[in-house]
Amino acid sequence: MSDHTLARFRATVHYDGAAFRGWQLQPAERTVQRVLEETLARLLTVPTRVHAAGRTDTGVHAAGQEIAFDAADHWQVADLHRGLNALAPDDVWIEQLSRAAADFHPRFHATARRYEYLVGTGPLAMSPLRRGRLWVVERPIDIDALAAATRCIVGEHSFGAFAKAGQPERGTLCQVEEASWTSRPNGDLCFEIVADRFLHRMVRYLVSTLIEIGSGKRSGKELEELLAEDSTVRPPSPAPAGGLYLTGVRYETGWNRTAGIPGS
Repeated sequence: MSDHTLARFRATVHYDGAAFRGWQLQPAERTVQRVLEETLARLLTVPTRVHAAGRTDTGVHAAGQEIAFDAADHWQVADLHRGLNALAPDDVWIEQLSRAAADFHPRFHATARRYEYLVGTGPLAMSPLRRGRLWVVERPIDIDALAAATRCIVGEHSFGAFAKAGQPERGTLCQVEEASWTSRPNGDLCFEIVADRFLHRMVRYLVSTLIEIGSGKRSGKELEELLAEDSTVRPPSPAPAGGLYLTGVRYETGWNRTAGIPGS
């Protein structure tokens, strides 16, 4: 078969977002898309476009970003996988790679995405080995109040008040399937949310608002007002980017990986 015959491949990618200016290509900036495309160009010796399930902002991490690209059909999956990880920088890792249908698109074929956010409230959260991986919150959190408020965001709501930038062509409605907090023995709190789509910085605004409710700075009533389409209430500043992780993308065949933040 000719080397010019292309096949589509898909991969699940992890990256440490600290040294990236987000996912999307930007002139003269180090972005995840740029690094992956440069890595593929070195390996395949031709320019190669990479498509992703979604864009992540500056400083946001991923343990379940799904990508797709085309490469010569003669490539064996194991060789391509090994070659990519050998050439990729230390802050990028391809967990798994497989062939995909010719029309597979990681964004348009996704049915849901999962984000997790890590908040540190215990002494170990202050360790320099954990900085940039979570948001350190040095005030008591009422877990019951946090849980009660979080239940309010499940379902279809307008999340326009929780977005830095809107998407006029698609509106502000998002269907949240799951949203919950988990307490860990080391004092960490992990927020997990699954939805059909997310607006720009939506998860970070939600986390900062929920933490204010859990620490008594806001009432749950304000959250209900923020979810109204004509809300005039504003959320607090978004939670830091370093605590946010894209941990999975769901397709008709299921999730591309199980939930969880590696090493947390």
